[in-house]
This record gives sequence, C-alpha cells and structure tokens, in this order.
Amino acid sequence: MNHISLLSLAIAFSSGVAMTMKIANARKLNFGQFLATNYLVCSVGVIGWGAWRTLAFNSAFIWFLGVFVGIMYVLCLWLFNRAIEVGGLALSTTLMRLSAALPTLGSLMIFAEKVSPFQILGIVLAIMCLPLANKEPLHLNQAWRGMIWGLLLFAAYGLTDFAFKVQAELEPAADPNAFIATIFGTALFLTLPNFFKGSTPSRQCLLWGSVLGTTNVLATYFWVRALEHIPGSVAYPTLGLGVIAVTTLASLVIWRERLYPANWAFLALASVAVLLINIG
Repeated sequence: MNHISLLSLAIAFSSGVAMTMKIANARKLNFGQFLATNYLVCSVGVIGWGAWRTLAFNSAFIWFLGVFVGIMYVLCLWLFNRAIEVGGLALSTTLMRLSAALPTLGSLMIFAEKVSPFQILGIVLAIMCLPLANKEPLHLNQAWRGMIWGLLLFAAYGLTDFAFKVQAELEPAADPNAFIATIFGTALFLTLPNFFKGSTPSRQCLLWGSVLGTTNVLATYFWVRALEHIPGSVAYPTLGLGVIAVTTLASLVIWRERLYPANWAFLALASVAVLLINIG
C-alpha cells in the first residue's frame, strides 16, 4: 500500500471517529456503555495487532505515562461529546485539531526546542481565533458563552498530545505498540464497569460503540504506518486539515448544522493555524 493510501485511510478513519461520536450524541446512547464498548474493541484490536508482546518491557515511567494518557483519552471523548452538544461536530473537531498549538508551545517552554516564526504565528493565530468558535452570534459580552466544553476539549486534547512528545523525548526507545496497549487497556479498565450499571447495553449502543472502536484502532494503525513513510511536516498538517474538511462537510450535509459567518472565519483561520504549526 503506498503512502498516499495510508494517509488517506488515516484521515478517513480519524474522521470516522468524530462522526461516530456525533451519531452517538444524536441518538442519545448511554455514553458510559458506548465508551466501554469502544475500548473493549480497541483492546481486542491491539491484541490482534500484537502490541501486547512487549508490555513486560515497559519501564515504570512508560506505565505511568500510559495510564495517564488512558485516563485522558476517556476524558477527551467525554469532553468531545459535551462539545458536540453545544457547538456541533465541525467546530468541536476543529477545536480538537487546533490544540496542536499546546504541545508546540510546551516543546518550546519545557524542552527548549527551537520554534520557527511560522509556528509562533500559528500559536498566536490559534489562540486569537478561539472566540470565533462560539456557536451563538458574537457580542463583546458573550464571546465566550457556550464555549466552556470546547475550550476544555482544546486544553485536554493538547495536553494528551503533549504526553506523546514527553514519551518521545524522555524514553525514545520505548516500544510505541506497548505504549498504545497500555493506553487502551487503562481506558478499558476505567469504562468497563459501565456495562454493569443500569440497564443492559442496547443493540444500538453495542453497534456504534463497536464502530467507534474499529475506527479508533484503524485510524491509529494507518497513522502509525503513514508516519513510517511520510515526513511529519507533511503528514501532520495533512491529517489535521483533512479531518477538519471531512467532518465540516459531513456536519453540513448530513446533520444540517448551522454555522455563522464568525464560525466560518474560525474554520478558515484554524486551518491556517494548523498548517503553520505543523510545517514550521
């Protein structure tokens, strides 16, 4: 399979994760059971992938970091669900992708990496355009109303992304497959008790939870494969912009979401910010 196909599949399945979340939100599925099904499928997927084979070689630091990221994965999906309720799919997905500004800023402040003028411009643009993501018509005293879930998602997803940077800097020799297995295993441990709370999971919940888990694993698999063949400076902005484009189109065509002119400006500026941050 060539590198363009790998990246295209990573975009497709990453977009599938976001759209499956929207479907679950629209159908008012039991969110705890939906997440538990998702992470059960993810865990089975990484077992089939063979990611468990080097788990015993994880250092204490990698175990700790993997557990932390697993907790953050669950939190991010919960925040994403709440953000979709308030702001819709297009704006929530763009806020999530825009959070790439935070690990870039963290790399500058903590690891003293050199950041290009393009990346600095992208970070500034990312922060400045946030008020435009408000779902309601903007007024000076209402710019941040209704955005709390989107901003929390922005912060949580950025922190989660930065954890991968921490792993790459402090333990670059760690097996990424075992790290992923630790993450999904932790998320499953946290969400599995939801199966035994309340009513039995509905068929719809099991169906869409399985779809989310499948798209999650495949998005991760094809993204890792794509990075083996494509420079990060090309792969990261292409993935970010591709997912923004696909989910925005889906939100307009399938769910008929309404976007105000300020929201369109946010989508455009956020796309430019994602590009600047990643090509810097």
